[in-house]
Amino acid sequence: MTTKIRFHDNKPLSFIVTALAILALIVEIVYLSTSTLGVQESGFLLFFSVLTIILLLLRKFSFTLMFLLSTFTMIAAWRLSALANFEWVAVVYGLGVAVKLITYIYCAYENIIVARQHPEIVEHRVSVYEWQLFFVRLFIGFDLIPHFCEKLFAGAVVRSDDIQAFTQLGVHNPTTMVLIAGVIEFAGAIAIGCGFLTRLGAVLFVVYLLDATYLGHHFTNGFIWADSGGGWEYPVLWSTLILSFAVFGAGEFSIDRVLKDNYKLPMWLRHLMGGRAS
Repeated sequence: MTTKIRFHDNKPLSFIVTALAILALIVEIVYLSTSTLGVQESGFLLFFSVLTIILLLLRKFSFTLMFLLSTFTMIAAWRLSALANFEWVAVVYGLGVAVKLITYIYCAYENIIVARQHPEIVEHRVSVYEWQLFFVRLFIGFDLIPHFCEKLFAGAVVRSDDIQAFTQLGVHNPTTMVLIAGVIEFAGAIAIGCGFLTRLGAVLFVVYLLDATYLGHHFTNGFIWADSGGGWEYPVLWSTLILSFAVFGAGEFSIDRVLKDNYKLPMWLRHLMGGRAS
């Protein structure tokens, strides 16, 4: 019986990413030793930094799962270090994310080439166009990370800017609503970026986006986003792209697919994930 191969990484690239994550943590600790950063901000930055290293070290457990989750946490650590003005930490994390992008390209290239040459040994055969679509999904989902980091994990000073913006829009209980918005964006990044319960997450997040567009008065500001106050062009474009994943699911390179491959899930849960039920 032929052993099927799944997505897997490039060991030298993975070593570089892990080394950069460890270096970022060391430099981060040096910064924190002389910084006046608050306990909350410091705690969350350290949390995401350490979690990134743990997930990178566990990549043999499941390359797809750990790649997606560690990319999520690394971008969060990158954003929090930038908000804390830890410049060199942000630079190192930026390099780490760049190497992760190269790893993704390598994984896609290898899957495409091996699938063409030896289709009988590839468990998940993915086309060039699907790999492109996966990249679009990752970018859309992970683009939410800077938003929820500011609302949830960067401390009261950074959060106050969002609270002030909500107040100016006439939102009731702006502090609570900012926190709720941050939680929704966090869940959206997991659902879209990592591909977890993708169909459910996409539908709910589009509801959130359209509600935010209404509260921000963008529907009454015309179409063009670059106009004063911002029209509805950008949020509706974003909503349309996200809704496509509600219809078709996240695809093979996702947490949903990892769970479907390894566990016997009830059909209703598979439908919430989207894509092929099998």
